[in-house]
Amino acid sequence: MSLSTRLAAPPAPKANQTILDRWYEDLDTEDKLAVSNAITDSAWRHVDLLAALIDEGMPEVADTTFGVWRRRMGYTK
Repeated sequence: MSLSTRLAAPPAPKANQTILDRWYEDLDTEDKLAVSNAITDSAWRHVDLLAALIDEGMPEVADTTFGVWRRRMGYTK
């Protein structure tokens, strides 16, 4: 392969998916909707929701990591 051919097609950008993004994307439609509703519901405290989701198979992450992900997914106080 020539240099010009190789440089003509740059590699695809890397996806910045976190372990939580991948877990969420793998949920079935009903569970995804339930998680989406819960993470945007201000009645759920981070620590309580984190514990509930870990009990249901979400990967264990720090509460601060979960809080950042939750806000990125649409949570507002």
